[in-house]
Parts: sequence; C-alpha cells; structure tokens
Amino acid sequence: MGGVLGAAMLLGFASCSDDHYDIKTGGAASANNTIWQNIQATPQLDSLGMILNRVRVYTKEEDTKRTMTYAELLNTPQSFTFWAPLNGTYNAKHYLDQLDQVETLRNEGKTDAADLLEYNVSLQFAQNHLARTNFESLKDDQDVRLFNGKLVTYNAASGTFNGVKLDANTPNIPSSNGVLHILDGISPFAYNIYDYMGANSSNGAPETERMDSVYGKLTDPSINKRYFDEGSSTPGAIVDGNMVYIDSVYSYTNEYLNQSSAQPKNEDSVYIAVIPTDAAWKVASPKLEKLYQYGQTYKYGYKGGNNAATAFPTTKKYTKDEADSLCTYNAQKALITSMYFSPSIFPPRFQKEDGKIDRSKMDEIIQYALTADSLISTNGKVFYNPNKGGRNPLFGNVEPVKASNGVIFPVSTYDLDPSYSFVDNKTFDITYGGNIGDAFSGGTSNTGTTVYLNDDNTDPEMKDELDKLENKAYRYFESDRASALDVYIPLTGVFSTKYKISVQILPNRINTEKKIYDTSGEEDVEIMPQTQFYAQVYGDDGKRIGKASSYFDVSDTEIKTYTLFDSVDFTKCYNSLPSDVTKCYPLLRISISNRGVNYRKYNQALSITKIIVTPVHE
Repeated sequence: MGGVLGAAMLLGFASCSDDHYDIKTGGAASANNTIWQNIQATPQLDSLGMILNRVRVYTKEEDTKRTMTYAELLNTPQSFTFWAPLNGTYNAKHYLDQLDQVETLRNEGKTDAADLLEYNVSLQFAQNHLARTNFESLKDDQDVRLFNGKLVTYNAASGTFNGVKLDANTPNIPSSNGVLHILDGISPFAYNIYDYMGANSSNGAPETERMDSVYGKLTDPSINKRYFDEGSSTPGAIVDGNMVYIDSVYSYTNEYLNQSSAQPKNEDSVYIAVIPTDAAWKVASPKLEKLYQYGQTYKYGYKGGNNAATAFPTTKKYTKDEADSLCTYNAQKALITSMYFSPSIFPPRFQKEDGKIDRSKMDEIIQYALTADSLISTNGKVFYNPNKGGRNPLFGNVEPVKASNGVIFPVSTYDLDPSYSFVDNKTFDITYGGNIGDAFSGGTSNTGTTVYLNDDNTDPEMKDELDKLENKAYRYFESDRASALDVYIPLTGVFSTKYKISVQILPNRINTEKKIYDTSGEEDVEIMPQTQFYAQVYGDDGKRIGKASSYFDVSDTEIKTYTLFDSVDFTKCYNSLPSDVTKCYPLLRISISNRGVNYRKYNQALSITKIIVTPVHE
C-alpha cells in the first residue's frame, strides 16, 4: 500500500522527547523478577509503569467491575510477553492525561464515559503491547496474537515487532513469568474495520472523512440490539426476590451485519471494505433511493388466470410517508450490507497452503480488486466494473487505509452507477415450474410441459444447437387451432428502473415428436410452422407498462434469443416489499394471436427456455 495508512489515529501518536515521569524503581532487572518488577527496575520505562499502574484489565467494554490493573496482571505467575516502548519514543503524556480525565469523569459521576475512555486506553495501548505466550528469540516472522485480539508480526531475527525496532542496547529482559522486550517506539494500533468507522464518527473531521451516516445506522438500537445472556452469566444471590448476577454477560445482534454476512469486528477475518464517508453518502443514498420508489397501492396474491387485471385479488395501501420510509430503509440497508468483499473468493494465488489469506500479499489483493471485471460482496451482490481493465469507480479516488482485519477505502465520492451493482441481472429458467404464472388457450389453463432433449428425440440437423442450452430442456406451450396462446411469466424482484427483456426460444421442430407433416400425398412432407409471437408487460394493477412489442418470427432452424424490449421503465419497485405482500410482481405476457396465416390449419406452439432481464445502464 506504499505505506499509506490513513488517519494518524491508526498509528498511535507522534513521539515526543523526554515526556516521562519519575517513579521508584525496584533495583536491577533480573530473570527472577516478574515482568512488572523488571519494568519498575528499568528507569527508561517509568512512563510505561505509571500508565500500567492506573489502567484496569478490560477484555471487553462490559468488564467495568474488574479491579486488577495491568501492573498487577504482569506481576502474576502467568506467562506473558510484553513489548515495552522506551521513554521519549511515544507520547506518554497523552495517555496519562486521558487517565486523569477518567478520574475527573468518575468523580463527576459520569461513570459510563469514564469506563469507555479507560477501556480505550486499555485496548489501544496496554493490550497492544501484550501477548499471553512466549515467542522464539531467533525465529523469523512469527504471528503474534495480542491481548486485544490483533494479529501482528514479530521477527526476532531482524529485531522488529509490528514494524517497530527493538532497542539495540537492551532488546530483551528475561523474566520469571515471560519476556520483556524493549521497543524504540510505540506498537502502532490499527482499528478493525468496524472500530475504524466508530473512530471516524462525530470527531469534528470534515464530511469527506466522517462516517457518522454509516456508523450511526449500524449502531442504531433498532438495528444493533443488546440483550442479556442469562445462560452465560454467573448467578449470585437472590435479593428482594430477584437474582443478582456476579458476572452479567451481554450479547449483541446486528441486523445489517447479519445480512451482510461479514464480520468486520473479527480480527481473524480479512476484508476489503468500501465505506462511504458522509460526503459520499449524500450522493450514494439518493442514487439507491431511485431504485426503491414504492407505490402507495399494491395488488398481490397472484392466482393466475387470463386477465392481468384480476390476477391479483388482494390490495394493500400505503401512505406516502410509509412508502417513502420503506424506500429510505431499503436503500440504506442495500448500501450498508454490501460494503465488504472477502479475498477468500479471489484467485487461489492469494491464499496460503492452509487456505488462509496471505496477508503479506495485500498489495496484490488490492490491485486485483481495483481492476477486476466484477467483485462479489459478502452478501452476494455483484459489482461489475464499467471501466474494463481500469479502476472500478466503486473505489473512488482514495488510497486504502490499513485496518487490523483488512483494508478500508473511505470513499468521499460515489461515482458508481447502481445499475452495475445493486440491480441484478435476472434469468428466469422457464423449465422450472415456479417461474411460470399461467398459460391460456381456448379457455384452458395450464403451465406447459417440460421437455428434455436427447439423441433420440432431437432433430439430427440441429443437435449442434443443444450447446446453447444449459440443461438440454425447455418448456412447451401449445394452443388449440382456434384460440390465441398467452403465456404469463412473473418478473419477480424488479426495481423501479429500466430493464432490457429478452427470451430464448427453440424451434418447435427441434424435437422430432413436435414436427408437423402434410400426409395428403404419396410421401409425408414436413411443414414449417411459421410461428409468430409478440409480448407485453403488465403491472400488478393490470395496466400495460409501455407499448406492446413488435411481432417476431420464430426460427425453424436455430435456437435464438429475441430482444422483446430494449427498455421497459418500471416506475414502481417490486423488490424488498414487506413480508405480508406476497406474490406481487409485474407479468410478462408472450402471445401467439389467432390471426396467423397458418393458425387454423396447424397447431401453434412456443418452446421457451428462459427469460433474461438486465438493467439498462444510464
């Protein structure tokens, strides 16, 4: 990433000279001492000692009842490794001032604010230099799991920890409960993706850097719900008829994170996250809201029939405010749940032998993501690159920011046309009965018949055409000799946008059993059906959307895809409707009229494989 690590907050704070405080030391450092005693015995670590002596050991924000400090923890017989920054190589005053503020807040009765501030010092400073196990003293790159869950690299051979050099004079101090390493600087703290959003919210930064819009939605109590986990909590005594728990455990569930299928808080995960800043949100949100323009009336509960106006028997009405609210909710959800991309589905060259992502190849991973023809987000949304071979506009013009579990693109603009991402390419397989609404001819209702082609029933001259079919099957719809044929196909999940609609149709005679012959002469002579069809689209209200298509002649010799409509403008959204509005969608009607020249003489039929619906790019 060329050393680009984003905001200074990701890297700790700049060093300052001789910014430390005197405390009493306990004699010379010794292998018989604990790590804490050796910190006390090293004058160049007295600033560190003052910090560790005042910070409680938080493992999560809820651990407010803990009383043990890091000084006390490092004085226990447990096994630890601690990388200690020397005085003058970091801004110790910053942390000590924060601890002074913790005391002030607590004295003012603002315990929640005090606990949060202390937790952040614990997480970002104390735990960012501490691990629970010992590490080899001569080995090259070793993955170190820090106390805060961050994964960093320690290279004992080259004398570096998390990119910081060990002190040349006294790199290591063996201790009775582990090893104390001396650093020429602070271990840089990298937020995970989720915490980065929080750190860049409500901090007074310009809107091109703030993430209040996204983080505010993610942490909304209606989305991010906290509940008491009774089974994991430790019960105590009954007081006034109520259980008082010694250790209360709380869990969280987040609707947006659940639907994203990503874990941006997980330190073991690796993601590329494209997060809109407040400035980008102002552009992206209206773009997506155009896709979710809901009507105030929907007819639903499709029951079939040969009349689109009566096919939906039940009506649901919304006020304008309700329709607008549904629009805003679904547009925001679509944006927030589609921000994450996992390199685990990128080419295998980015993975180690054990299947895990090779973090040393992040530069290559980023470059691949920037220029790939398409990317699939963790919730399955496909983002196509309209700039083939170049940088996908999804990533804006910003450089990536390092996070502890991947990288972040904090985009300040949103140049991507949503039709390249949020509007799906849809293919309705007509061999599947669930994709058929109804078919009518002469008052008879049916859903057609699925026909499978093989060597025995396929016309020898058209066997090469079978390569165009994924499953060597189609659905056969037949009329009687006097009536029109109408096939109704639900177009489920369409947005309020423009779509191109196509259909793939086979010659009926590709199946030898469907050929028509004139048997009046001495020899049977095959008759070409000369089938013609046209199409129309209807809304749930039974009104036609746009104009009817022109007539198409079905080829008698090849499987063809016919473009029915170059652009159908759906002004009402049918995607993400409330769960009680079921079987609600526009209907595509493909018809053979009863006016064809050969209609009354020969049976007319359609052999359909699929309907293709693709967004029209603006």
